[in-house]
Amino acid sequence: MNITELTSPNRNSGRQGRTPDFIVCHITDGSFDGAVSWVMNPEAQVSYHFLVARDGRVTQVVDIQDTAWANGTTNSGDNRDNKTSTIDTVLERRVNANLYTVSIGFEGRWAETQGALTAVQLSAGVELIRHIQSEVKRVFGHQIPLSRTNIIGHNEITPIHRPNCPGQKFPWDELISRLQDVSPSAEPVITAVAPWATEAWTWAVTNGITDGTRPTDTATRQEIVTMLHRLVEAGFSR
Repeated sequence: MNITELTSPNRNSGRQGRTPDFIVCHITDGSFDGAVSWVMNPEAQVSYHFLVARDGRVTQVVDIQDTAWANGTTNSGDNRDNKTSTIDTVLERRVNANLYTVSIGFEGRWAETQGALTAVQLSAGVELIRHIQSEVKRVFGHQIPLSRTNIIGHNEITPIHRPNCPGQKFPWDELISRLQDVSPSAEPVITAVAPWATEAWTWAVTNGITDGTRPTDTATRQEIVTMLHRLVEAGFSR
């Protein structure tokens, strides 16, 4: 898949001998570009391994061999203490959960979406998780199960600290269903948006004018009329 690679200063080299066996989904609670800028800022003291935009773009800022700063847990009794987790493995291990997790930040603002993803963002997430599984297998020799047991939300690791991450409308059932469907027709073909159209495409996806799929396909008249109708219904005018 097409992944833009950057290197965040907010990381620890290696994983202290741990193998990543959980993939954790987050909501960025901000724009994609803003989130990328934030995790590249050393003052932020936060990072994900990957970020997924609402228009399907994917950026990696921490290598999977290294520890991102996304799910930090403690044993100090605060609201990030391991004991607050709803995941048995986190409770049992009693070590910083960042050491054995791969984190994905999905662009979105909880107040607006409650974690819901666009169609193209969901497709990119499915492809990315499969990529992560393959890379963890290649690098660590461990295959992360593509199931709800090992693909979890930040709110399950620290439910007191992050109760709304990734959000109540995050499409867990659809995500897992598509991950476990290996048929050739399981996912629509997604073509990258041209750089000159990225701003307009992102606006259209964000405002529900298009579902974010097939950016280079020819539109039928009924599809054009539907998009125009959505535009009017959303209250946009000249």
